Amino acid sequence: MRNIIILLIITAVVMTGCAEQATFGSAITDGEPTPLPTAIVPNQPIYEVERGNVIYERRFFGRVTPVKSSDLAFTGNGRVAQTMASAGDIISIGDVLARLDTSDLEAQLIDAEEELAIAQSILNSATSQLDFAKQQKQLTLNRVQVQLNHAIETADNPPTADQQLMIDLHTIDRDLALIELNVLDNGVDPQLRFDVTRAENKVDDIQAMIAQAVLIADMDGTLTSFALTDGSPIVAFETVAVISDFSEIEITNELDNDDMSELSEGMSVTIQRAGLPGDIYTGKIIALPDPHGTGVDELTHVAFDTQPSLDDDLSLGDRVSFDVVINQRNDVLVLPTSAIRQFSGRNFVVIQNDSIQQRVDVKLGLEGDGQVEILEGVEENQTVVGQ
Repeated sequence: MRNIIILLIITAVVMTGCAEQATFGSAITDGEPTPLPTAIVPNQPIYEVERGNVIYERRFFGRVTPVKSSDLAFTGNGRVAQTMASAGDIISIGDVLARLDTSDLEAQLIDAEEELAIAQSILNSATSQLDFAKQQKQLTLNRVQVQLNHAIETADNPPTADQQLMIDLHTIDRDLALIELNVLDNGVDPQLRFDVTRAENKVDDIQAMIAQAVLIADMDGTLTSFALTDGSPIVAFETVAVISDFSEIEITNELDNDDMSELSEGMSVTIQRAGLPGDIYTGKIIALPDPHGTGVDELTHVAFDTQPSLDDDLSLGDRVSFDVVINQRNDVLVLPTSAIRQFSGRNFVVIQNDSIQQRVDVKLGLEGDGQVEILEGVEENQTVVGQ
């Protein structure tokens, strides 16, 4: 009997506890069980809902690079015969920086020029012979035409049989002379002209290769890279030198698509040498790769608002950071991110009303720099208990 009484008492206590359990949004009382894994403990930080600005800012990194630079390469294979410059030299457009060994090409050029001279001589001789033959045929034509005219003028009317025969024979001679002259008007054998043209092209090609065996500066600037020494082997179109113009510098880097999706051309940035204190510069994003912007390469380009001088604080090739304000909300309700609690995908805060604490769902907006915008759920000047 005693056991039955004890069992009844325990059952009543359990049922009473279940009946008095608070729901989400109810006041939190001492000893109350909760479905949320967030216990209210003493000495938690207290925040006040207030108005302020939320700034979402991101930091990216890049390198200091010249805006204008030129990669130089030879257009043919070969071996360096002579260098006329060194890395660090100040270069002017048109300066010859290196030459390839062209001794083989020069020997080929001599042979090609001889072939051209022979072909041209043969053509010239054939042309002279043709001109002489044409003069002969023209004189022959003139003679038979005179004979024909004389036969016609001295013939009776009508001509006798013998007279008509002479007229007909002179007419045939004239026509034959005309045919022979017309044949000569076709000119010399086309193969002879083709031989000359082919020899000229060969000479031109070799001369072009000799001309291309020099490395010429195509802009003013500083020779920042020069990977040539006398005797170096050369591979066509492989960069062997770089000229840079230090008068205008920028920041470049190859960012991934996720990063570039948050950026746009024209965004303002602040620039600082990465990892080291120093001057802070301002600038803007001027080019993003397609399809994110109008850039013509795969790099993100950041321009300085005012061109800095290259000195001990900022040097070519330095790794720098550039901070970009992606979004900003002004004069909105804000709380520190540490005041926001989560459970099962829900965002909520704990409101302190005098001695009563209450859970309230909140809708969040922009987050940045430790602050979060509160769109719904709380009012200005309410007190929130942090975690």
